[in-house]
Amino acid sequence: MALDTKSTKIFSLEGKGLKLDTAADVEAYIKPLREMDDIEEIRLHGNTLGVEACKVLGEVLETKKTLHVTLQSLTLDMNALR
Repeated sequence: MALDTKSTKIFSLEGKGLKLDTAADVEAYIKPLREMDDIEEIRLHGNTLGVEACKVLGEVLETKKTLHVTLQSLTLDMNALR
């Protein structure tokens, strides 16, 4: 699912072709993101993200205390945002 979060500050679902419409859909994939304390890059392109899934993702990102300081990249291209 995500890259090795022990050695990197990147969370990635890049190019997996996932269809994440609901909160339940996204929960199965964002556990590693929830556990990351210091994140710099999030890669989501190549997936379909629905409104409810995006809400959950946003709630998780709000908990990242250093996100506003250290986030270098958020890639959403090639997503079918609904």
